[in-house]
Amino acid sequence: MASAAATSVMGSVIGKLAAMLTEKYKLAKDVERGIRFLQEELRSMDAVLQMLAEKDDDQIDPRAKDWRSKDGGIAEEIRELKNLVSEQSERGKRYYDINQCLTASAQPVLLDPRAPALFQEASDLVGIDAPREEIIRLLKCEEKQHKVVSIYGIGGQGKTTLAMEVYHKITEAFDCRAFVSVSQTPDMKRLLRDILSQISKSDFDQSQMLETVEQLIRTVKECLKDKRIITTTRKKAVANKCCTGIAAQMYEAKPLSDEDSQRLFFTRLFFSGDDCHPDLRKVSDDILKKCCGLPLAIISIAGLLANRSKTVEVWSNVLTSISAAVEKDSPIDKMKRILLLSYFDLPHHLKSCLLYLSVFPEDYSIDCRQLILLWVAEGLIPGQDRESMEQLGRSYLNELINRSLVQPTKVGADGTTVKQCRVHDVILEFIVSKAVEDKLCYHMEW
Repeated sequence: MASAAATSVMGSVIGKLAAMLTEKYKLAKDVERGIRFLQEELRSMDAVLQMLAEKDDDQIDPRAKDWRSKDGGIAEEIRELKNLVSEQSERGKRYYDINQCLTASAQPVLLDPRAPALFQEASDLVGIDAPREEIIRLLKCEEKQHKVVSIYGIGGQGKTTLAMEVYHKITEAFDCRAFVSVSQTPDMKRLLRDILSQISKSDFDQSQMLETVEQLIRTVKECLKDKRIITTTRKKAVANKCCTGIAAQMYEAKPLSDEDSQRLFFTRLFFSGDDCHPDLRKVSDDILKKCCGLPLAIISIAGLLANRSKTVEVWSNVLTSISAAVEKDSPIDKMKRILLLSYFDLPHHLKSCLLYLSVFPEDYSIDCRQLILLWVAEGLIPGQDRESMEQLGRSYLNELINRSLVQPTKVGADGTTVKQCRVHDVILEFIVSKAVEDKLCYHMEW
Protein backbone atom coordinates (compact mmCIF):
# COMPACT_ATOMS: atom_id res chain seq x y z
CA MET A 1 0.00 0.00 0.00
CA ALA A 2 1.00 3.61 -0.46
CA SER A 3 1.12 4.09 3.31
CA ALA A 4 3.86 1.47 3.47
CA ALA A 5 5.88 3.48 0.95
CA ALA A 6 5.50 6.53 3.13
CA THR A 7 6.49 4.76 6.32
CA SER A 8 9.49 3.12 4.63
CA VAL A 9 11.19 6.48 4.08
CA MET A 10 9.78 8.18 7.18
CA GLY A 11 12.12 6.42 9.56
CA SER A 12 15.14 7.35 7.44
CA VAL A 13 14.17 11.04 7.40
CA ILE A 14 13.53 11.05 11.15
CA GLY A 15 16.96 9.51 11.67
CA LYS A 16 18.61 12.16 9.51
CA LEU A 17 16.87 14.91 11.47
CA ALA A 18 18.00 13.35 14.74
CA ALA A 19 21.59 13.34 13.44
CA MET A 20 21.36 17.04 12.60
CA LEU A 21 20.36 17.77 16.19
CA THR A 22 23.59 16.32 17.58
CA GLU A 23 26.15 18.70 19.05
CA LYS A 24 28.40 18.30 16.04
CA TYR A 25 26.35 20.58 13.81
CA LYS A 26 26.10 23.54 16.23
CA LEU A 27 22.80 24.78 14.80
CA ALA A 28 21.28 28.18 15.47
CA LYS A 29 18.50 28.06 18.06
CA ASP A 30 15.69 28.86 15.61
CA VAL A 31 16.93 26.21 13.15
CA GLU A 32 17.16 23.66 15.94
CA ARG A 33 13.61 24.41 17.06
CA GLY A 34 12.35 24.03 13.50
CA ILE A 35 14.04 20.64 13.08
CA ARG A 36 12.68 19.41 16.41
CA PHE A 37 9.17 20.47 15.39
CA LEU A 38 9.49 18.70 12.03
CA GLN A 39 10.89 15.60 13.72
CA GLU A 40 7.95 15.36 16.14
CA GLU A 41 5.46 16.05 13.33
CA LEU A 42 6.89 13.25 11.21
CA ARG A 43 6.90 10.85 14.15
CA SER A 44 3.19 11.52 14.69
CA MET A 45 2.47 11.05 10.99
CA ASP A 46 4.52 7.84 10.96
CA ALA A 47 2.54 6.41 13.89
CA VAL A 48 -0.79 7.19 12.20
CA LEU A 49 0.34 5.79 8.85
CA GLN A 50 1.52 2.57 10.47
CA MET A 51 -1.84 2.19 12.24
CA LEU A 52 -3.78 2.82 9.01
CA ALA A 53 -1.58 0.40 7.09
CA GLU A 54 -2.68 -2.42 9.39
CA LYS A 55 -6.43 -1.80 8.92
CA ASP A 56 -8.84 -2.77 6.17
CA ASP A 57 -10.83 -0.12 4.32
CA ASP A 58 -14.09 -0.95 6.07
CA GLN A 59 -12.45 -0.39 9.45
CA ILE A 60 -11.35 3.17 8.65
CA ASP A 61 -13.29 6.39 9.08
CA PRO A 62 -14.02 8.05 5.68
CA ARG A 63 -11.97 11.12 6.58
CA ALA A 64 -9.00 8.97 7.56
CA LYS A 65 -9.44 6.95 4.37
CA ASP A 66 -9.37 10.12 2.31
CA TRP A 67 -6.21 11.26 4.11
CA ARG A 68 -4.60 7.85 3.59
CA SER A 69 -5.50 7.94 -0.10
CA LYS A 70 -3.27 10.94 -0.44
CA ASP A 71 -0.27 9.32 1.20
CA GLY A 72 1.24 8.48 -2.18
CA GLY A 73 1.85 12.20 -2.51
CA ILE A 74 3.03 12.24 1.08
CA ALA A 75 5.53 9.51 0.30
CA GLU A 76 6.87 11.48 -2.67
CA GLU A 77 7.17 14.65 -0.56
CA ILE A 78 8.93 12.69 2.16
CA ARG A 79 11.42 11.35 -0.41
CA GLU A 80 12.12 14.93 -1.49
CA LEU A 81 12.47 15.92 2.14
CA LYS A 82 14.86 13.03 2.68
CA ASN A 83 17.02 14.19 -0.22
CA LEU A 84 16.96 17.75 1.12
CA VAL A 85 17.89 16.62 4.63
CA SER A 86 20.71 14.48 3.24
CA GLU A 87 21.99 17.41 1.19
CA GLN A 88 21.88 19.77 4.18
CA SER A 89 23.51 17.12 6.35
CA GLU A 90 26.42 16.70 3.93
CA ARG A 91 26.77 20.46 3.59
CA GLY A 92 26.83 20.74 7.37
CA LYS A 93 29.61 18.15 7.55
CA ARG A 94 31.69 19.97 4.92
CA TYR A 95 31.40 23.41 6.49
CA TYR A 96 31.71 22.05 10.00
CA ASP A 97 35.06 20.53 9.04
CA ILE A 98 36.16 23.75 7.33
CA ASN A 99 35.08 25.83 10.34
CA GLN A 100 36.99 23.49 12.64
CA CYS A 101 40.14 24.00 10.55
CA LEU A 102 39.70 27.78 10.55
CA THR A 103 39.07 27.88 14.29
CA ALA A 104 42.06 25.70 14.99
CA SER A 105 44.35 27.82 12.79
CA ALA A 106 43.20 31.20 14.11
CA GLN A 107 45.82 32.81 16.32
CA PRO A 108 44.85 35.23 19.09
CA VAL A 109 45.68 38.87 18.39
CA LEU A 110 47.82 40.31 21.16
CA LEU A 111 47.82 43.94 22.26
CA ASP A 112 50.55 45.88 20.48
CA PRO A 113 52.46 47.62 23.33
CA ARG A 114 53.07 50.61 21.05
CA ALA A 115 49.32 51.39 20.92
CA PRO A 116 48.63 52.08 24.64
CA ALA A 117 52.03 53.78 24.92
CA LEU A 118 50.56 56.71 22.99
CA PHE A 119 48.06 57.40 25.78
CA GLN A 120 50.11 56.71 28.91
CA GLU A 121 52.30 59.17 30.76
CA ALA A 122 52.01 62.90 30.12
CA SER A 123 55.77 63.07 29.67
CA ASP A 124 55.36 60.82 26.60
CA LEU A 125 52.64 62.91 24.95
CA VAL A 126 53.92 64.51 21.77
CA GLY A 127 53.88 68.32 21.44
CA ILE A 128 52.00 68.89 24.71
CA ASP A 129 54.54 70.79 26.83
CA ALA A 130 54.46 74.27 25.27
CA PRO A 131 50.64 74.50 24.86
CA ARG A 132 50.10 73.20 28.39
CA GLU A 133 52.40 75.77 29.93
CA GLU A 134 50.73 78.52 27.89
CA ILE A 135 47.26 77.56 29.15
CA ILE A 136 48.52 77.44 32.74
CA ARG A 137 50.03 80.93 32.30
CA LEU A 138 46.70 82.26 31.01
CA LEU A 139 44.83 80.76 33.97
CA LYS A 140 47.12 82.13 36.66
CA CYS A 141 46.43 85.40 38.44
CA GLU A 142 47.41 86.71 41.86
CA GLU A 143 43.93 87.49 43.16
CA LYS A 144 40.94 85.25 43.50
CA GLN A 145 38.82 86.01 40.52
CA HIS A 146 36.70 84.28 37.93
CA LYS A 147 38.72 83.46 34.84
CA VAL A 148 38.06 81.40 31.72
CA VAL A 149 40.34 80.00 29.04
CA SER A 150 38.43 78.66 26.06
CA ILE A 151 40.36 76.29 23.79
CA TYR A 152 38.99 75.97 20.27
CA GLY A 153 40.02 74.18 17.09
CA ILE A 154 38.94 71.47 14.68
CA GLY A 155 38.16 67.94 15.83
CA GLY A 156 41.08 65.57 16.35
CA GLN A 157 43.51 68.35 17.27
CA GLY A 158 43.99 67.25 20.87
CA LYS A 159 41.96 69.94 22.67
CA THR A 160 40.54 67.62 25.33
CA THR A 161 43.93 65.99 25.87
CA LEU A 162 45.48 69.42 26.38
CA ALA A 163 42.76 70.51 28.82
CA MET A 164 43.11 67.27 30.76
CA GLU A 165 46.87 67.71 31.07
CA VAL A 166 46.43 71.25 32.43
CA TYR A 167 43.76 69.93 34.81
CA HIS A 168 46.15 67.33 36.23
CA LYS A 169 49.18 69.62 36.26
CA ILE A 170 47.70 72.39 38.46
CA THR A 171 45.66 70.21 40.84
CA GLU A 172 47.62 71.13 43.96
CA ALA A 173 46.96 74.87 43.54
CA PHE A 174 43.19 74.47 44.11
CA ASP A 175 40.96 73.16 46.89
CA CYS A 176 38.53 71.44 44.54
CA ARG A 177 38.22 70.55 40.89
CA ALA A 178 35.74 69.12 38.41
CA PHE A 179 36.01 67.68 34.92
CA VAL A 180 32.94 66.97 32.80
CA SER A 181 32.35 66.00 29.17
CA VAL A 182 29.47 67.61 27.31
CA SER A 183 27.91 65.67 24.45
CA GLN A 184 26.04 67.31 21.58
CA THR A 185 22.73 66.32 23.19
CA PRO A 186 23.45 66.54 26.93
CA ASP A 187 21.18 65.75 29.82
CA MET A 188 21.47 69.21 31.40
CA LYS A 189 20.21 68.26 34.84
CA ARG A 190 22.62 65.37 35.10
CA LEU A 191 25.48 67.49 33.73
CA LEU A 192 24.94 70.33 36.21
CA ARG A 193 24.58 67.94 39.14
CA ASP A 194 27.77 66.21 38.03
CA ILE A 195 29.63 69.53 38.32
CA LEU A 196 28.19 70.19 41.78
CA SER A 197 29.00 66.67 42.99
CA GLN A 198 32.69 67.27 42.27
CA ILE A 199 33.10 70.76 43.75
CA SER A 200 30.61 71.00 46.64
CA LYS A 201 28.93 68.08 48.36
CA SER A 202 26.55 70.32 50.29
CA ASP A 203 25.40 72.14 47.14
CA PHE A 204 25.04 68.82 45.37
CA ASP A 205 22.84 67.47 48.16
CA GLN A 206 20.67 70.58 48.01
CA SER A 207 20.45 70.34 44.21
CA GLN A 208 18.46 67.12 44.57
CA MET A 209 15.56 69.30 45.67
CA LEU A 210 15.79 71.57 42.62
CA GLU A 211 13.43 70.66 39.79
CA THR A 212 14.29 72.97 36.90
CA VAL A 213 17.42 73.46 34.81
CA GLU A 214 17.27 77.21 35.51
CA GLN A 215 17.48 76.60 39.26
CA LEU A 216 20.46 74.31 38.79
CA ILE A 217 22.21 76.84 36.54
CA ARG A 218 21.87 79.54 39.19
CA THR A 219 23.33 77.19 41.81
CA VAL A 220 26.25 76.21 39.59
CA LYS A 221 26.97 79.87 38.73
CA GLU A 222 27.13 80.70 42.42
CA CYS A 223 29.54 77.84 43.06
CA LEU A 224 31.79 78.84 40.16
CA LYS A 225 32.40 82.38 41.40
CA ASP A 226 36.14 83.13 41.66
CA LYS A 227 36.93 79.83 39.95
CA ARG A 228 39.18 79.05 36.99
CA ILE A 229 37.43 77.37 34.04
CA ILE A 230 38.75 75.70 30.90
CA THR A 231 36.39 74.96 28.02
CA THR A 232 37.03 73.16 24.75
CA THR A 233 35.00 73.48 21.57
CA ARG A 234 35.36 73.08 17.83
CA LYS A 235 33.57 76.36 17.16
CA LYS A 236 35.22 79.74 17.56
CA ALA A 237 31.81 81.39 18.08
CA VAL A 238 31.13 79.12 21.07
CA ALA A 239 34.58 79.90 22.51
CA ASN A 240 33.88 83.60 22.12
CA LYS A 241 30.51 83.22 23.85
CA CYS A 242 32.19 81.52 26.81
CA CYS A 243 34.46 84.54 27.20
CA THR A 244 31.85 87.30 26.94
CA GLY A 245 31.82 89.88 29.75
CA ILE A 246 34.41 88.22 31.99
CA ALA A 247 38.17 87.99 32.42
CA ALA A 248 38.86 85.37 29.75
CA GLN A 249 41.21 84.27 27.02
CA MET A 250 40.58 82.35 23.83
CA TYR A 251 43.27 79.87 22.81
CA GLU A 252 43.38 78.34 19.34
CA ALA A 253 44.73 74.79 19.36
CA LYS A 254 47.56 74.45 16.89
CA PRO A 255 48.52 71.50 14.67
CA LEU A 256 51.64 69.54 15.51
CA SER A 257 54.91 70.73 14.03
CA ASP A 258 56.60 68.58 11.40
CA GLU A 259 59.04 67.33 14.02
CA ASP A 260 56.30 66.40 16.51
CA SER A 261 54.22 64.81 13.74
CA GLN A 262 57.15 62.57 12.84
CA ARG A 263 57.77 61.72 16.47
CA LEU A 264 54.13 60.69 17.02
CA PHE A 265 54.03 58.72 13.76
CA PHE A 266 57.24 56.80 14.40
CA THR A 267 56.44 56.21 18.07
CA ARG A 268 53.32 54.32 16.97
CA LEU A 269 55.12 52.30 14.33
CA PHE A 270 58.63 51.74 15.71
CA PHE A 271 58.81 53.16 19.26
CA SER A 272 61.49 55.47 17.81
CA GLY A 273 62.17 57.22 14.52
CA ASP A 274 65.69 55.78 14.60
CA ASP A 275 64.23 52.36 13.82
CA CYS A 276 62.63 53.53 10.57
CA HIS A 277 64.38 52.33 7.43
CA PRO A 278 65.82 55.25 5.42
CA ASP A 279 63.87 54.17 2.32
CA LEU A 280 60.62 54.80 4.21
CA ARG A 281 61.54 58.32 5.31
CA LYS A 282 60.51 60.08 2.10
CA VAL A 283 57.15 58.35 1.75
CA SER A 284 56.42 58.85 5.46
CA ASP A 285 57.03 62.62 5.07
CA ASP A 286 54.52 62.69 2.20
CA ILE A 287 51.96 60.74 4.26
CA LEU A 288 52.34 63.14 7.19
CA LYS A 289 51.76 66.15 4.94
CA LYS A 290 48.31 64.75 4.23
CA CYS A 291 47.59 64.55 7.99
CA CYS A 292 47.97 68.34 8.44
CA GLY A 293 49.49 67.96 11.91
CA LEU A 294 46.27 66.46 13.36
CA PRO A 295 47.19 63.91 16.06
CA LEU A 296 44.09 61.78 15.45
CA ALA A 297 44.77 61.56 11.71
CA ILE A 298 48.42 60.66 12.34
CA ILE A 299 47.73 57.83 14.79
CA SER A 300 44.87 56.54 12.60
CA ILE A 301 47.02 56.22 9.50
CA ALA A 302 49.89 54.86 11.61
CA GLY A 303 47.50 52.27 13.07
CA LEU A 304 46.59 51.21 9.54
CA LEU A 305 50.25 50.91 8.50
CA ALA A 306 51.13 49.01 11.68
CA ASN A 307 49.16 46.05 10.32
CA ARG A 308 50.91 46.05 6.94
CA SER A 309 54.36 45.23 5.63
CA LYS A 310 56.89 47.97 6.22
CA THR A 311 57.95 48.34 2.61
CA VAL A 312 58.12 51.34 0.28
CA GLU A 313 55.63 49.71 -2.11
CA VAL A 314 52.98 49.14 0.58
CA TRP A 315 53.37 52.61 2.12
CA SER A 316 53.31 54.22 -1.34
CA ASN A 317 50.03 52.47 -2.12
CA VAL A 318 48.53 53.89 1.09
CA LEU A 319 49.85 57.34 0.18
CA THR A 320 48.23 57.04 -3.25
CA SER A 321 44.91 56.13 -1.63
CA ILE A 322 45.10 59.15 0.68
CA SER A 323 46.25 61.55 -2.06
CA ALA A 324 43.41 60.56 -4.37
CA ALA A 325 40.88 61.27 -1.64
CA VAL A 326 42.10 64.34 0.21
CA GLU A 327 44.02 66.60 -2.17
CA LYS A 328 41.50 69.47 -2.11
CA ASP A 329 39.78 68.85 1.22
CA SER A 330 39.93 70.89 4.42
CA PRO A 331 41.98 69.39 7.29
CA ILE A 332 38.90 67.96 9.04
CA ASP A 333 37.61 66.42 5.79
CA LYS A 334 41.05 64.94 5.16
CA MET A 335 40.96 63.32 8.57
CA LYS A 336 37.49 61.88 8.00
CA ARG A 337 38.63 60.42 4.70
CA ILE A 338 41.63 58.87 6.42
CA LEU A 339 39.19 57.30 8.90
CA LEU A 340 37.16 55.99 5.97
CA LEU A 341 40.31 54.41 4.52
CA SER A 342 41.06 52.81 7.91
CA TYR A 343 37.47 51.53 8.11
CA PHE A 344 37.50 49.93 4.65
CA ASP A 345 40.80 48.25 5.53
CA LEU A 346 39.04 46.31 8.32
CA PRO A 347 37.86 42.73 7.76
CA HIS A 348 34.08 42.31 7.87
CA HIS A 349 33.91 40.95 11.43
CA LEU A 350 35.86 43.93 12.79
CA LYS A 351 33.65 46.40 10.93
CA SER A 352 30.59 45.00 12.72
CA CYS A 353 32.28 45.16 16.12
CA LEU A 354 33.50 48.72 15.49
CA LEU A 355 30.07 49.92 14.36
CA TYR A 356 28.51 48.42 17.49
CA LEU A 357 30.44 51.02 19.50
CA SER A 358 28.00 53.61 18.13
CA VAL A 359 25.59 52.67 20.96
CA PHE A 360 27.87 54.30 23.56
CA PRO A 361 27.66 58.05 24.39
CA GLU A 362 30.48 60.50 23.70
CA ASP A 363 33.51 60.21 26.01
CA TYR A 364 31.98 57.15 27.67
CA SER A 365 34.40 54.93 29.56
CA ILE A 366 33.70 51.44 28.24
CA ASP A 367 34.32 48.36 30.38
CA CYS A 368 36.12 46.04 27.96
CA ARG A 369 34.82 42.74 29.34
CA GLN A 370 31.25 44.04 29.30
CA LEU A 371 31.78 45.17 25.71
CA ILE A 372 33.00 41.72 24.69
CA LEU A 373 30.00 40.09 26.37
CA LEU A 374 27.71 42.47 24.49
CA TRP A 375 29.42 41.51 21.22
CA VAL A 376 28.83 37.85 22.09
CA ALA A 377 25.17 38.48 22.98
CA GLU A 378 24.63 40.31 19.67
CA GLY A 379 26.08 37.39 17.70
CA LEU A 380 29.13 39.34 16.51
CA ILE A 381 31.55 36.73 17.90
CA PRO A 382 31.36 33.24 16.34
CA GLY A 383 31.69 30.11 18.45
CA GLN A 384 29.77 27.93 20.89
CA ASP A 385 31.39 27.98 24.31
CA ARG A 386 31.63 31.23 26.23
CA GLU A 387 35.30 30.99 27.12
CA SER A 388 36.54 30.66 23.52
CA MET A 389 34.14 33.39 22.37
CA GLU A 390 35.41 35.79 25.05
CA GLN A 391 39.00 35.04 24.00
CA LEU A 392 38.12 35.73 20.37
CA GLY A 393 36.31 38.93 21.40
CA ARG A 394 39.44 40.03 23.26
CA SER A 395 41.43 39.46 20.06
CA TYR A 396 38.94 41.59 18.11
CA LEU A 397 39.23 44.41 20.65
CA ASN A 398 43.04 44.22 20.64
CA GLU A 399 43.05 44.52 16.87
CA LEU A 400 40.82 47.61 16.93
CA ILE A 401 43.15 49.15 19.53
CA ASN A 402 46.22 48.18 17.50
CA ARG A 403 44.65 49.99 14.54
CA SER A 404 44.18 53.12 16.74
CA LEU A 405 40.41 53.13 16.20
CA VAL A 406 39.78 52.54 19.93
CA GLN A 407 41.77 54.22 22.69
CA PRO A 408 42.82 52.21 25.76
CA THR A 409 42.25 54.21 28.95
CA LYS A 410 43.11 51.60 31.58
CA VAL A 411 45.54 48.73 31.10
CA GLY A 412 45.98 45.86 33.55
CA ALA A 413 49.14 45.32 35.58
CA ASP A 414 50.35 42.72 33.08
CA GLY A 415 50.46 45.40 30.37
CA THR A 416 48.64 43.13 27.91
CA THR A 417 44.98 43.37 28.97
CA VAL A 418 42.98 46.55 28.40
CA LYS A 419 40.40 47.03 31.16
CA GLN A 420 38.68 50.18 29.91
CA CYS A 421 38.62 52.00 26.60
CA ARG A 422 36.92 54.89 24.83
CA VAL A 423 36.22 56.13 21.32
CA HIS A 424 37.39 59.57 20.22
CA ASP A 425 34.41 61.80 19.48
CA VAL A 426 35.45 62.33 15.85
CA ILE A 427 35.74 58.58 15.31
CA LEU A 428 32.42 58.11 17.14
CA GLU A 429 30.71 60.55 14.77
CA PHE A 430 32.08 58.57 11.85
CA ILE A 431 30.97 55.25 13.40
CA VAL A 432 27.47 56.54 14.10
CA SER A 433 27.06 57.77 10.52
CA LYS A 434 28.20 54.40 9.13
CA ALA A 435 26.03 52.42 11.59
CA VAL A 436 22.96 54.41 10.59
CA GLU A 437 23.86 54.12 6.90
CA ASP A 438 24.21 50.34 7.23
CA LYS A 439 21.00 50.17 9.33
CA LEU A 440 22.90 48.55 12.19
CA CYS A 441 21.21 50.94 14.62
CA TYR A 442 19.04 54.04 14.74
CA HIS A 443 19.95 57.15 16.72
CA MET A 444 17.25 59.30 18.18
CA GLU A 445 17.71 62.78 19.60
CA TRP A 446 15.51 63.79 22.51
